[in-house]
Amino acid sequence: MFFSKDGRWKNVVQVGGTASTMGLHIVSAIIVGLTFGYFLDDYFGTKPYLIMIFFVLGVLAGFKAVFEDFRKLQRRQEEQQHGSLKQEGKKSAGDDQSEA
Repeated sequence: MFFSKDGRWKNVVQVGGTASTMGLHIVSAIIVGLTFGYFLDDYFGTKPYLIMIFFVLGVLAGFKAVFEDFRKLQRRQEEQQHGSLKQEGKKSAGDDQSEA
């Protein structure tokens, strides 16, 4: 039941994997930005400024990665839809020829 031949289960797993990757991208980019900002603030002695700047850069980098993942997911969905439409077109074209 879970492993159907039409690939619905595979599609669900791919979408779920991409969605979890989006969350990891946001969190990891923010953590990296905060870490760089903290150590650079400590090194240069500019306590609150660099950590805030790198936090904002981390947020922007995270959202950029999520946007790219979303575009990739959208492209994959469009390819699957076009592929299924082509297969349906071939089936209907084959049906028309067999009737003649």
